[in-house]
Amino acid sequence: MGRKIQKRNLLDAPLASEEIGTLNQLSKHHRYADFRRRALGLLALNEGRSVVEIAEILRVSDQPIYNWAKGWRESGLVGILDGHKGGAPVKLTAEMLDLAADIARQEPLTLARIAARVAEKFPEAPVFSLDRLSIGLKKRGLSFKRTRLSLKKNATKRNSSACKMD
Repeated sequence: MGRKIQKRNLLDAPLASEEIGTLNQLSKHHRYADFRRRALGLLALNEGRSVVEIAEILRVSDQPIYNWAKGWRESGLVGILDGHKGGAPVKLTAEMLDLAADIARQEPLTLARIAARVAEKFPEAPVFSLDRLSIGLKKRGLSFKRTRLSLKKNATKRNSSACKMD
């Protein structure tokens, strides 16, 4: 005989109308997409949708949905607003930036040469931009000026005025 599968309510209890209103507002107006997604997931759970269905709609695996429900059960709204987890992973770790700062303090080098030396020490690290390296070094008290390949203005003015006199 077939067993009747009972659906488990991951939220433990239906959401109150105030909670639904708050999650609706969060799902529409929060600045981070992952928080909007969490609110939509909880609203869908409250409507009785399955975890698999929610995962397909929100394009996430099923584990985050269980995590959101657990956070909601344990801490309410605070449980799902525990930190923005979106964005790309960090390419320049603190260890890499510390090494770059040490290299920069030892001798005057361009950012490109500092980046090359850091890449030698960390060959498995992803490629990073010179802008990102510059920002990291500025946070450590170092700054760089780009080298100019043009003549100084005073020298060009003197040369042009000398030519006019001839």
